[in-house]
This record gives sequence, C-alpha cells and structure tokens, in this order.
Amino acid sequence: MGHRKAELEKRIFVFFFIVTFFIVVILISIEWQLAKFGINQYEDVNIKYTLSNFTISLNEKNTTMQHLLHTLSSDPNMIKAIQSKSKSNIKKNLARFHDTQLINNLILYDKNRNLIIGEEWELIQEHFSDIFQYSSKEISSSFVANYGLKLYNINFCPVYSGSTIKVLHGIFIIPQKIEIGQFNLDSEYLLTFVSYKDALNETQVPKILKSHIPQINDIIEDVVNIKQQESINKLNLELATGIKVMYDLRNDPSGIFLVTYIRNVNRFAQQSLLFFILILLAVTLIMISTLGNWFSKTILIPVKNISNKMHDIAANPSIIEPIGEKYTGVLGDMVNTFNNMNIALKNHSRSLNEYKIITDNIGSGIFWLDNDFNVIVFNPRFPEILECTSEKDVINKNLNELLGLKEQLIEKVQDNSITLHQLEINIKNKKKFVILNIRAVKYQENFRFFGSITNITKEVKAIKAQEAMELELIKSNKLAEIGRKVEGIVHNLNSPLNSILGYAQLIKKDNKDNKDINKIIEAGKNMAHSVKGLLNKVKKSNVSMMSPIDINEIVAQELNLCKHNLFFKHYVILTKNLQKDLPEVKAVYGDISLCVANILNNAIEALKNSVDKNIKVRTYKIDDMSAIEVKDSGEGIAEENFKKIFETYFTTKVGKEGSGFGLGLAITKNIIERYNGKIIMSSKLGVGTTFTILLPVAE
Repeated sequence: MGHRKAELEKRIFVFFFIVTFFIVVILISIEWQLAKFGINQYEDVNIKYTLSNFTISLNEKNTTMQHLLHTLSSDPNMIKAIQSKSKSNIKKNLARFHDTQLINNLILYDKNRNLIIGEEWELIQEHFSDIFQYSSKEISSSFVANYGLKLYNINFCPVYSGSTIKVLHGIFIIPQKIEIGQFNLDSEYLLTFVSYKDALNETQVPKILKSHIPQINDIIEDVVNIKQQESINKLNLELATGIKVMYDLRNDPSGIFLVTYIRNVNRFAQQSLLFFILILLAVTLIMISTLGNWFSKTILIPVKNISNKMHDIAANPSIIEPIGEKYTGVLGDMVNTFNNMNIALKNHSRSLNEYKIITDNIGSGIFWLDNDFNVIVFNPRFPEILECTSEKDVINKNLNELLGLKEQLIEKVQDNSITLHQLEINIKNKKKFVILNIRAVKYQENFRFFGSITNITKEVKAIKAQEAMELELIKSNKLAEIGRKVEGIVHNLNSPLNSILGYAQLIKKDNKDNKDINKIIEAGKNMAHSVKGLLNKVKKSNVSMMSPIDINEIVAQELNLCKHNLFFKHYVILTKNLQKDLPEVKAVYGDISLCVANILNNAIEALKNSVDKNIKVRTYKIDDMSAIEVKDSGEGIAEENFKKIFETYFTTKVGKEGSGFGLGLAITKNIIERYNGKIIMSSKLGVGTTFTILLPVAE
C-alpha cells in the first residue's frame, strides 16, 4: 500500500506540473500574440505611410501635368491651330509656355486619330482606344502603363471647342518615364518600382529580397486577382513588404511599387519579451509545484483512495470491499459512511444481478414505459427487435413512434392490459410481425407500463408462404385442366372448319364472281389461324421442360390472343416494336407466356377509364439481358403503392369491374426472379405505367 501511495503522490505531482505548464504556456501565447499584434501595427503604420507618400507624390505630378494640359486645351489660339492642323502655329503656341519637358514629350492627335505633333509610339497606340473613349466623354485622366522594362505615367486631355455645341478637335497626351528618384520618399526603406508584365527578378530587387522573389510574386498575383491596390505582408522575422499595384485604363495591372521594411528593431523587442516571459514561467512553475505537492499529500491522496474504491464498485458491484485506511476528522467520517454503504449495496446488487441474468437472456424484448408511453428501461433483446444499434435510439422515445403505430394504445392500457397477436409493424421500411403485451402498474401517483414484445415474423411469413403456394398449386391445376379441355375443343373445331373452307372453295369455282364467298373463305382462314395459334400456345404451355425461347414469338402470340378482347380490339391503339435477331432466353415456355399475359391484361384494365387508350410494346437487348417493355397511358399507380404492388393479395381493383385477387404481379415477379431476371415498374398518376421484364440471355 505504501508503494501505491508513493506512486499516486508522484502522479499527482506530475499532473500538477503538466497542468501548470500548460496554463503558463497559454498565458505566454496570449502575451506573445498581443506583442506581435502591437509590433505588426507599428510596422503596418510605417509601411502604409510610405505607400501613402508615394501615392501623394504621384498624384501631385499628375495634378501639375493636368493643369498644363487644361491650360493648353482651353487656349483659343491653340484650338484654332489644331483646327487648321498647322504644326508651325501649334509649336508657336507651345513655345509660350517655356516648358521644355512639355514641348519634348507632348503628343497631339486630331479627332480622326491622326498624329499632328510628336512621334508614333507603340505604348500610346496600345492604349489609344481607351484614351479616345474617355476623351469622347470630355474626361481627362492619367494612368501608369508599362513599355518593355520601363514604366510611364501617361496624362491625357481632350481639346473641345468653346462654342455652345462641344466638338472634339484633338487629344493632348504626355508620357513621362517613372523612376524612384523622382519621388521624395524616406530612405530608411528599400524601394522598388517595376513593370507588372516582367514581375520581380534578381536584377530588379535589392539583394536582401532575392531569395523571396517567388513568394512576393505569389502575393502580387493574389492582390491582382481580387483587384486590390495595396497589401502588407510579413515575409519572415526579418523582412516585411508593402505592395502597391498600379492599374491602367482597362483596370489591368501595369506597375508594382514595393516597399521593403527591415524588422531588426522589432526582432530585438520580441527576444526581450520572450526572455522576460521565460523568467516568469520558471518562477511560476516553482511556486505552483511546491503548493501542488503540499495539497496532494494532505487532501488529494485520501480523496483519491475513496474515489478509486468508488470507481471499482461502479465497474463491478459484486466485489465491494471496505476501505482499510484510517483517517481523522471529516475524511474519517466519510470513510465510515462509505464502508456502511458498501455492505448495503453488496446485498442489493446480488439480487439485482440474478434478475438481470434472466432478462438479458430471454428471447422477448422487455421494457418499462413512463406515463407518457416513453421507454425508460429495457433489456438487450428490445432494441435488437427494433433494429436499433444504439441505446440513444430507444431511450426516452415514444413506443407508438418506435413501432410505427397509428393507434394510440395508452388509453386502452390504463383500463386493462392488452395483448396484440400478429401485430404488423414497420421497422426501417421492413415489415415485421410481433406479439405485443402491455399492462399498467400504479407507481406513486402516476402509471408506469410494463410490456413485452416477441418477434414472430419468420413464423408468419412461413404460414403466408405456405398459403400462397397452395393457391398457386390450385390455380396451376385449374389452368392445366382448362388447357386440356381447350385442346380438345380446338381439335373438334378444326374438322368442321376445314370442311367449311373446302366446300366454300368448291363453290367459288362455280361462282368466281361471288364476293360473299371470298369473305367466307377469308373469315375461315382467320379463324383457322387463331385456332392454330391457340392450339400452339396450349401445347407449349403444357410442356414443363426448359428450352431456348424466342421472346418475340411469345409477345406476338399474346398480342394476337388479346384481339379476342373486344375492348382491346375496338378501342386500344397498339404500337409494337420488336427487335429483330433478339437473343433467346432459356425458360419454360408456359412461365414466360403467363408473365407476358399478366402484364398485358393489367395494361388493358388500366385503360378502361382513360381518355387516351394507348399501349406500346417493344423488345430490346440491354447488356446480357433480353427485355420486354409494356407501356400504357392508363390511370397510373399512386406512389404509396409502389412497394406493395408486387405483394401477394394486394390489389387496387377491389369494387371495380373485373376485380382480382392480387396474385398476378406477385406470381409474375416470383417466376421472373426464379430465372435470375428482374421486373421493373415506373408509374405516374394520370400519365400511365411501364412494366419491364428483363431475362438473362441463354448461353
């Protein structure tokens, strides 16, 4: 025990040390962030000041140039000289201004964009359309443009006549090469002014920035992408940069002004602050570690012993043991009370454990409900029946909602207990059958409900499957008997029918012009064709052996038999598209014939109340399957019945003429799936329904 106590003291000391360390680290981080924020603010102000001075200086130069150009454009003599396109008069007027830079750099175009004064220049031609567009709106302006590796500040001003009706006579343009030396800026910083097209390279930036060229170029691209003008960035602990992007008249980037700020002073401040914080950290750790050691010995260790014992009891109540250590004062009273509680819990947990073993291993789900019918206690089998993976999916949930019951049972249970045999519930879109038993128990002033639920889905399905099998066998026997009778009737019809056709043809020899005899012979041939087709179907349907089957032959035969339905014959418009050389499928002829007949009969029934009476039948091959598609323009099927349409005994024809038993589609689906095929249904109310049978191609 002494060894465990020493180990616990060691752990508590380490715990205090780690917690204290992390607290101090968090405080240092906060202090560090505040210091960085102040330093960054100081740097940002200085860089913004330089960027602002550059902008002001550039604007002052532009203002001076704009003033000169406005003076020229408003001079009547200059306007007359431009109108006459006299170069000598224009130069004479320019000489009055005594400005050599103006005379040497000035470029003048007339309103037809013809050069009058100055030299043709690719830089001006590149931007002339934008300059002319601005000038046509009586706007004078300036912008920065790049030409090769050099940058030029271009000022332009339109010349309009002074009459009431403004007429454009020409455009003054002054391009000025830009160099850093032209601006009165603080020499404390490294300044760079370059063309955007060439970006930064080793020949254009100070030596200290050469290793950061890719990083700065990426920053410039980010600024341009969001159409920003200025950006301040910290490259590392030693360098910060300010970037100003210049744009031309098309809002395309043209020039980059770069301010490089060396952060040596700030780095010294950061190091000093860090040294001070490290001293504070060391002192704080020593003080807190000393206090933590004392606190752990006098209070934490006894409380920890009691806490560990309580954790052991919570994990396994069957091994409750008293605390052997003796303590004085409040801790001693706590230990004695705890030991007495252990004895009572040990006796109680023994009986509870016996009941728990029984309920955990029973096959039915057992549960308690509060007076609002919410689940509060249950055994492991209960969520398994409801297919819930977590207790959170069951606890405090209403039983009616869990079982998907529409009828509220709480009123019935309060009067007496209820038992529901073969109750159908819907769990995660799956149908289940259960036996549900609930009874009320008076608990204090309210009711609590005890219940059990037993899953009998397999048993119910087995009974229903047996019933369906019996019905299918009865129907098969009846159909076989009918087939044998039909075969006999057809044989009996063939002899008199052949006699009728023979005598009619003999009469025709003596009465060649009698058209009525031709009608008798034609009708007899049609009847013989129908009898032959019916006899062929009966014979093939009575053969139970699997063989290669021509899908198109079955579809054609069933459509031919449908013609005996007067409604189909006189009202339904049939569209047939049977793919040639459709691969055969291997099956029993009678099975596939029955499936096609069921689908066609359903389609005909669906058309009886429809305005448009259309049936489209087609066959085709998709992947390794042969398909039969029957599409009608009938009433359609409601969406809530999509999952029920293939269930045994489900029908929507109850109360209608020709109502059925709900076996046709169920039998069809069973037969198709027996051959590893599929049946697919799509429908829309008021539009129609499409059934598609897919069968594997015979190998």
